[in-house]
Amino acid sequence: MLSHWDDFKYLLALEQTGNLVNAAKSLKTNPTTVSRKIKRLSETYQRTLVSRTGNGEWELTEQGRAFATAARLCQNEISRLDGPAEANDKQDITVSTVDFVAETFLAPKIGELPLHRKKISLTLEATDRNVSLAYGEADLAIRLGRPKQGRLVVSRIGTIEMGIYASERNFGNAWVGLPACFDWVPEMQAGFEFFGGAPAIRMSTFHCIRSAAVERGLPCVGPASMLENWNGLKKIDKDRPQPFREVWSVHHEDRRHDELLLQVKDWARACFVSKMETVAA
Repeated sequence: MLSHWDDFKYLLALEQTGNLVNAAKSLKTNPTTVSRKIKRLSETYQRTLVSRTGNGEWELTEQGRAFATAARLCQNEISRLDGPAEANDKQDITVSTVDFVAETFLAPKIGELPLHRKKISLTLEATDRNVSLAYGEADLAIRLGRPKQGRLVVSRIGTIEMGIYASERNFGNAWVGLPACFDWVPEMQAGFEFFGGAPAIRMSTFHCIRSAAVERGLPCVGPASMLENWNGLKKIDKDRPQPFREVWSVHHEDRRHDELLLQVKDWARACFVSKMETVAA
C-alpha cells in the first residue's frame, strides 16, 4: 500500500515547474510545505528523490523521476476508472489554451475531430493560467510561448499573424493594447514602434481591445484572425514586417506514445494550418 499518497502531488509539481517557488504557486501553498512533503516521501521510501543544483535549486534525481512517473500513471488510471462503467472505454482529453485561440482556431474545427471513431471525450478549457501537465490539470496545452522547464514534449504547430488595426474614424497616436506585463510580446513591440509611445488604453483580452478600439475610434493591436474586417477595422501597418506569435503544443513526455492524445495534437496542428490559409486568402 502506498504511504503518504497525497505527498506525491508535491513531487509532480516540482517536476513540472522546475523549482520550489513555482511548485508552491501551482499548488497555492508555500515552498516550505513543498520541501517538507518531498522530504517525507524520501524518508518514507528511503530514496533520494531530489538533489540541489549548483545555484541551490532542487531538481529530481533519476529515482525521483521514476517515482513521479509511477505516481502519474497511477493517478491517470484512477481518473480513467472514476465514473460510470460504460464510460471507461472512452478517454477524456483536456486541451488548455487562451480564450481567443480556443474561440478563433480550435472551436470552429471541433467537427473535424473524430470523437466517435477514436473514442475521445474532449474538454476544451480556455484559461490564461499555465496549467500543470504533470499533475493532470490538462493533457495537452496550446501555448503562445515555448516552455523552458519540465519534462515536456514541445512542438511548434503554427503561427498567429498579429498586426495594428484601425477604423476610418481615427488615425492618431493614441492606441489600445495589452496590460504592461505583456509589453514584451511582438504585437505590443510593434505598437510601441509604430505609435512612438505606450497605449492610451490597456485591456486584458483581445475581445476587449477590439471593442474598445471601435467604440473610441482608436487603433489597436491584436491577431489578424480576430481584427481583420471586424466592424470596419483594417490593417494600417502593411508596409512593415508583420509581428506574429509562435504556437506550441505541449504535453508531458510520459504521454509521447499515447495514440489518442497524438490524434488530438494532429487535429490542433491542422486547425492552425487551415486558419492561416483562410486569412491569407
